[in-house]
Amino acid sequence: MSRRLISSLVCVTFWAVPSFALSQTPEDYPPLYKGKELTRTQIDQRAAIHQYVLGILCERNDRLLEALKAFEKSTELDPTVAAPFKAQVALLLVLDRPKDALTRAKKAFELDPDDFEVAFVLARLHKGQGNIKEAIQALEKSVANLELKKIPAVAQQIHFDLAALYETSEEFGKAAASFAKAADILDHPDSLLEHGHFQRGLIQAKAAETYERIGHLHRKAKQYEQAIAAFQKAQKRLPEGASRINWNLAQVASESGEPETALKYLDDYLRLQPLVMDPYKLRIELLTKLKRAGEVLPWLEKVSLADRHNSELRLLLAHNFVKAGKATEAEKAFKLISEEAPSPDAYRGLFALYREDASRGMVHVLFQVNKTVGEAAKKPSPPGALNQAKGMIGALREDGPLAKDLVDVAFRLGDRDADLNLETLHLLAALADKHRKNDEAERFYRKSLKVTPPGLEHLVYGGLLRTLWKMRKYEDIVAVCHEGIKKAEATNHLLFHNDLAKASARLGRYKEALGQIDKAIDLAGDQHVLTVKLTRVRILAQAEQYDQAEQECNVMLKQFSQPGDVMEVRYLLSSVYSGKKKLDKSEEQLQLILKTDPANATANNDLGYLWADQGKNLQQAEEMIRLAIDLERRQRKLIRELAEDEDQDNAAYVDSLGWVLFRQGKMTEARKELERAVKLPGGEDPLLWDHLGDIYHRLEMYPEAQRSWETSVRLFEKEDMRKKDERYDDVRRKLKKVDKMVRSK
Repeated sequence: MSRRLISSLVCVTFWAVPSFALSQTPEDYPPLYKGKELTRTQIDQRAAIHQYVLGILCERNDRLLEALKAFEKSTELDPTVAAPFKAQVALLLVLDRPKDALTRAKKAFELDPDDFEVAFVLARLHKGQGNIKEAIQALEKSVANLELKKIPAVAQQIHFDLAALYETSEEFGKAAASFAKAADILDHPDSLLEHGHFQRGLIQAKAAETYERIGHLHRKAKQYEQAIAAFQKAQKRLPEGASRINWNLAQVASESGEPETALKYLDDYLRLQPLVMDPYKLRIELLTKLKRAGEVLPWLEKVSLADRHNSELRLLLAHNFVKAGKATEAEKAFKLISEEAPSPDAYRGLFALYREDASRGMVHVLFQVNKTVGEAAKKPSPPGALNQAKGMIGALREDGPLAKDLVDVAFRLGDRDADLNLETLHLLAALADKHRKNDEAERFYRKSLKVTPPGLEHLVYGGLLRTLWKMRKYEDIVAVCHEGIKKAEATNHLLFHNDLAKASARLGRYKEALGQIDKAIDLAGDQHVLTVKLTRVRILAQAEQYDQAEQECNVMLKQFSQPGDVMEVRYLLSSVYSGKKKLDKSEEQLQLILKTDPANATANNDLGYLWADQGKNLQQAEEMIRLAIDLERRQRKLIRELAEDEDQDNAAYVDSLGWVLFRQGKMTEARKELERAVKLPGGEDPLLWDHLGDIYHRLEMYPEAQRSWETSVRLFEKEDMRKKDERYDDVRRKLKKVDKMVRSK
């Protein structure tokens, strides 16, 4: 059984490396003392051997747990012998316990450092745990063992593994040397054939692969002569792969300043018609260096014709037409690709060409898009129209500047956009929404709403309301929601009552807000009821009805038991307690959240901010806020379609960081973070500008403090937060004081 296990561990090359080491026999155990009277230690040694033999018998009968127990008992009785530790490793791997296997292998290697077989397994286990340095140390001891030469297949694998580890550690010289030792063994296939059932052809292929790796390492080290020699050896070992390796030789020759030689190698490689474009691009560079740029276009036309199904190659030709100033040929090439193999890249090239054409410009792009997406929406749509529409939309999604230009030109049409179909209006609204062009998004959503069929109206209402929220147009939100309640045919009225409640609350109409949110609760199914009830609590908190808000949170804690739901309620309850000035209870709720979910970015930030605001636990508060920023950054990386201006830190988190630095007296750092916070999306918050004013004031930058507090006051008044936020009066007092200081100077 153990032989099969160790083979499965080490067989990562093209052959099955002979099994070794972890297959146990009683002879692996050292001889016992044979005197007449035994000491306690010797008695334990004898019992240890009995357990060891029992483990071997159990293993051979596939009674793995019993075998493991026997081997463990053996090591308890006599922990000075490597064999029982060694015997446990394979069993633990089969039982999917790699960490325990690593522990036993380390112990076995510690007891018998000359056992290259254990060292090999130990290195694999270390590598699996990410311990590269320890893996290297184990294999370095293995290759120093003279007995290793007697098993060439294993020796080759150990040298290969050690080289790969050196390469991972960027020790390229050592890696090349170790690969060379592995290659030397592979260059003597007869010795390998004597020790196993291998295939000569596979040995040669492995030798070629190894020399190729050596070539890459020398190339990284800019040792070009050695790199060329290694790649040429790879070609000799595997003649049928020689043309492929010419690509490596071309790269080396190019980097070493030999463009003519590189071109010869490259031309031989390009006969394979590779799908990747790097070789073609390199040939263009080489021709340019050799002052033969005039050959580029004729050559590209020739190879594109020979490999006409390679759309990437045809795109490369089209882009080179553009570079050469041959707009007519470029347009023809882009259009042909778009008809036969539509792709975002093809349309990006075509649209960029139109954008630079003064006679057509983005207006031409707009009506091309309008025509294509309109045809794709027909049932049935013309052949190819759907794929072409997908290609166009993909190009606009991937190219932010292009999308913004399209939105701008459509917006400038004004009432002349009557010819735009519904699908184009939807697309323009979505692009404007994505790129924070709110005025444009609002207009396109409103125009869409007039012609949208019932089946799509929920998308338009949702987009329009989302845009109005960004613009803080609360009265408009109220109007749209009332209109939706009256006219919408296929949109869940939950959307309208919920947004109407929130907008009314922002306008200070709390009675109306609570009435609307109660209607939303009646409409909410199991999937949405918690979210809507949380909104009701937020409205109560805005209305300063904190006791009622607290009571409803406590009811929800009993009503909802899922961990995620509980955390949401606790987070809101923390905010309610903060509003009631019960900061200890607010902190308690956040700590309960973090006990369940230590990686909760919002809770980390809020607790850190609460502590900073009170001037306590400042170092821990800073660590928590920095963690929140890092967690939020990691989360953004998971979002594929993220606009450039959306890939920015959370302004509230950066404000928290600036504030905790301020509390610690780190004024320069605090100023840097707060100045960054107010420039981020969401930075138009009166509290952020208030904090920035405090920092400027502490730094005796009084005009800057004055401007910050003026901005804070303006934002308080814009949001109509004067009546419900005592900080408004505080900012006004500070502003009045600094005004006198500035005037006095």
